[in-house]
Amino acid sequence: MRSLAWIVAFAACIAISWQITETAANLSEDHAALASLDNAFRDRADASVETDRYNRALNFIHKVIYRITGSFIKPLKVMELANFATITLRQLPPDTPPEDLARAVVNTLMRRLGDPYATYEERSMLRENKRIGRIGIEAAIVDGKLTVISPLDGSPAQRAGIEPGDIITAIDKQPMRGYTLLEAMQRVRGPIGTDVFLEILRENKAQKLDLPVPRTHFRVRSLRHLMFGNIAYLRIAYFGPDTEIRLRKSLTTIQNEIGLGALRGYILDLRNNPGGLVGQAVLIADAFLEKGLIIETIGRELKGARRYDAHQGDFVKGLPLVVLQNQASASAAEILSSALKDNGRAIIIGTRSYGKGLLQTAFPLGALGRIKFTTHKYMTPSGLPIHNAGIMPNIVINGGPRPTSSYAAIPIDRCPAAGKARDRILGCALLYLNQGQKLDVLLQGPPRKP
Repeated sequence: MRSLAWIVAFAACIAISWQITETAANLSEDHAALASLDNAFRDRADASVETDRYNRALNFIHKVIYRITGSFIKPLKVMELANFATITLRQLPPDTPPEDLARAVVNTLMRRLGDPYATYEERSMLRENKRIGRIGIEAAIVDGKLTVISPLDGSPAQRAGIEPGDIITAIDKQPMRGYTLLEAMQRVRGPIGTDVFLEILRENKAQKLDLPVPRTHFRVRSLRHLMFGNIAYLRIAYFGPDTEIRLRKSLTTIQNEIGLGALRGYILDLRNNPGGLVGQAVLIADAFLEKGLIIETIGRELKGARRYDAHQGDFVKGLPLVVLQNQASASAAEILSSALKDNGRAIIIGTRSYGKGLLQTAFPLGALGRIKFTTHKYMTPSGLPIHNAGIMPNIVINGGPRPTSSYAAIPIDRCPAAGKARDRILGCALLYLNQGQKLDVLLQGPPRKP
């Protein structure tokens, strides 16, 4: 027994010694790579500038490298990033101002991450000009292409005809190849009263579309409600800073006007909702739940990892709830949808959602600005990632784009048209609630007339 214990102890010592040796080797490699970076920086920097400016710019590069290696969702080595920074510096001309060297290196490091949401914002960019207008789109870089997740309800982009899934190939005739998301959106923004010309590639269209979109200051109403008989309809266009307050006010108004006992159920419409403030989605989920996990975030470091649980108190007292979603429901909308679905509180009707489930963290780094990149991913209450997967409905309309599993699949021509827009998916939801949450009427019988 003593011999066995000695062998185990000896093996443990060897393992610890090996780990220490490996760590020391990595530190040595990191130190050498950073020293090479410093030499390249010195070779390219303007030697006439003040020492403080020189040191501040070089330290900024070091801070960015260490922040990425410590927090980025995928593991990266200091040596790898330092070597890439050195290559970048060597491609720049001599006698460059140190701040310009730092900006060039950090911008290329952000691209190197392969993170479509990674950005570097200079300090001057953080002070938003009140005369700068927007067009109201949520977009992402998908397979290297600037892709519209969704235009906001009532935004200039929506009125101009921009649709979810549109690929923006050029902005003001400038091709978008190689642009980061931040760079592309900077080109979209501009002086109020001017138009931005977007070249659009749309699925099933043989030719590209050229759409002029006015840049304006605009307000999108984040939430509105309607009544369809004794069924309440709540439309959430995006999650703004007061959306949860608006929801509670709408619910109170509905209950006072109709009476809680007379209500048959609620429809929560999240279609074309590109997201917004995650905290608002969590609060709204909490308003409908008595208990259970809403969402959690996980990453490489514990700092920033969070778990959000519901508190007791369903504001609508357990009345039936249907959530409508589509392929343009993203981010915070998917968090709300998954929380209500996985806790058995709502039936989801529509198609698979977009699948944007990554959390970005901003890191202020002094006078030269801040960086932002993905640090965590969202996990549903059932323990599944949202990103690149989306949320599958309980009831798929038209089968959905990838109906791998569902409670039922309904051809859209079996849904009645509802409202002024003759909305068939809304019609399915109303029929489902009016029929006592039974699917027989949708699954059987002839198609409904247009």
